[in-house]
Amino acid sequence: MQSISKHFTIGEIDAVAVTDGTFSYPTPWLFSNVAQDQLQDRLRERGLPTAHVESPYTCLLLRTAQHKVLIDTGADGLAPTTGNLLTNLASEGVSPEEITDVVLTHAHPDHIGGVLDGDGRPAFPNARYTMSKTEWDFWTDPSALHDVAMDDHMKQLLVGVAHKNLPPLKSRIELFEGEKEIATGVRAIPAPGHTPGHIALQITSGKAQLLHIVDSVLHPLAMEHPGWRNVFDLDPEQAATTRARLFDRAAADGATALAYHFPFPGMGTVKRHGAAYRWESAA
Repeated sequence: MQSISKHFTIGEIDAVAVTDGTFSYPTPWLFSNVAQDQLQDRLRERGLPTAHVESPYTCLLLRTAQHKVLIDTGADGLAPTTGNLLTNLASEGVSPEEITDVVLTHAHPDHIGGVLDGDGRPAFPNARYTMSKTEWDFWTDPSALHDVAMDDHMKQLLVGVAHKNLPPLKSRIELFEGEKEIATGVRAIPAPGHTPGHIALQITSGKAQLLHIVDSVLHPLAMEHPGWRNVFDLDPEQAATTRARLFDRAAADGATALAYHFPFPGMGTVKRHGAAYRWESAA
């Protein structure tokens, strides 16, 4: 049975990685510019399926002295295998009313899918929502993705979820630019490329730290091949620069990292590996 949560600490901060579920992606979506024979060889070497990637959606709950911070809200009903966040939080004894802050790292459906309840109201009624102003402005613009080379069905899905889920938050959301301390020890860091306002998070308490790289990278194999791309990065060149910056930071600091789509609970360390990097899982 797959775990639904993983408890750990970051200094004085109690943390729980909580799954919203999983989604099966065709491998060309996550490795879009790679020769298929090369990709399949690399996947087989790791004993992984070659036709699809089973990707977890891992949200993060942080309990500080004064706050209960939820980072991302999962995909809600994107697929039959998603939308389990509230149930899994309840298993941890946490109700939506207890959440004080909801951090939206970016506006893709698997991160903002759970922001509203069944009546279209904020699912976390007492929370302050936060998001990059760049991200909000991009996805609430009626022309979002108009000039992006992407499958039309995927465009419609991404834009449709953003236009449905973001406007009801307008009176509740705090938008920020640059870096932002959201709660004590929880700092948002610009990490653009995947989307224009995508953020990472630096979480620190005492000498302990966690670098949440979110969707800066979608699969551990991509860390070993800096030139490999995926179909979801809206600015691939900028995304590659962001990845290198975050990987260098994690490797230099020896920090534990967390990635939203890596095998649950998504935690590990980043090691330099020649001109590339290697992921060492902490699970």
